[in-house]
Amino acid sequence: MGSSAVDGGDHSRLRQLNERAVLASVRAAGELRVAQIVEQSGLGRTAVEEVLSSLVTRRWLIEESPAIRGRGRPARSYRFRAKAGYVAGLDIGAFSVRGVLTDLDGRMLANARRSVTPETPRKQRLATADRVIADCAREAGVPEARVWAVGAGTTGLVDAAGTVVRANAIPDWGGTDLAGHFKARLVVVDNDSQLAALAEQRRGGADHSADMVFLHAGRRTGLALVLDGQLRRGAFGAAADMSALRGVAWEAALEYLHDVVPVEIPTVDKAERAFAAARDGDRAARAAVRKYARAMAVAAATAIAIVDPRLLVLGGAFSQAADVLLEPLAAELDRLCPRVPELHASSLGALCVALGAASLAQDAINTRLLSPSRGPLPQLSARSL
Repeated sequence: MGSSAVDGGDHSRLRQLNERAVLASVRAAGELRVAQIVEQSGLGRTAVEEVLSSLVTRRWLIEESPAIRGRGRPARSYRFRAKAGYVAGLDIGAFSVRGVLTDLDGRMLANARRSVTPETPRKQRLATADRVIADCAREAGVPEARVWAVGAGTTGLVDAAGTVVRANAIPDWGGTDLAGHFKARLVVVDNDSQLAALAEQRRGGADHSADMVFLHAGRRTGLALVLDGQLRRGAFGAAADMSALRGVAWEAALEYLHDVVPVEIPTVDKAERAFAAARDGDRAARAAVRKYARAMAVAAATAIAIVDPRLLVLGGAFSQAADVLLEPLAAELDRLCPRVPELHASSLGALCVALGAASLAQDAINTRLLSPSRGPLPQLSARSL
């Protein structure tokens, strides 16, 4: 009897491994025929057929209707059910909370934004984040119960447990347990600049394997590093965090832009107005952009001198002003660096942090789906992992 129980356990374990091998093969390829799954998974055809039938029944895979050509049985193909569940990515900042909703293959289906201020109380800021998720789900026509995971990016230093350790831009944000707030779902949390760099690596136009310094420029400023194709957080999640260095006057640099627009313009719009004025040839605005670029270049040059990357990517909301910002930034870097890397502007704009947060949550789901230690895959319905 003991031997029979062991044999049954071994068989169950083998089936779980086979399920994940087949699921991984189909997810990686997008769509595969049975013969291709057999080849890529290394399993026998009978085992693959059994697993495919089970995964279709439990709604993990979709069997595509084959086109009938000529004689014989047409080849069947299978694809992952990417809309079995969804992922929310959040960018929780001092002046706004942005969110995106993606399917399980990372396709963005909706995005939303709500305004806050640095003085918005912690509880209200968290409630705003909840409403942004609801906004995204409503726009995409998706029940909130099918949002399996939340990725959250936020200004400041975040520890491995998902708690904000320090946040200079938001007075009461230090000590916020973001992972605990979203605990009903699978939750991952990281610094906003780190996640913006992750989004650029996954979704931007840069070479994914290249060493990169990411300059996150907007109403908050930060740096992040991608080395050997991997985002580097550092031992405590503070890699490339230069916000505490006296020589890095990021917050003061924004005042150069704010000072050249009328005082009645809302603070959240002043930088954009300054860039627009510089674009139109306003001499004072162009001078302000040069001063701002000089301040940005000091921190970027420090990271360049240490890492010697092939790429420097200008990302964040201010990347949309690359037409007036990249040239003075390049000139300052040329003055400060013995070798200036290639300069690119990100195409992800203000959604970069939320998209990076969604990518981080996607990675967490993939670990749950494909890890052999997670047990049998469940029957899918409106449920979380």
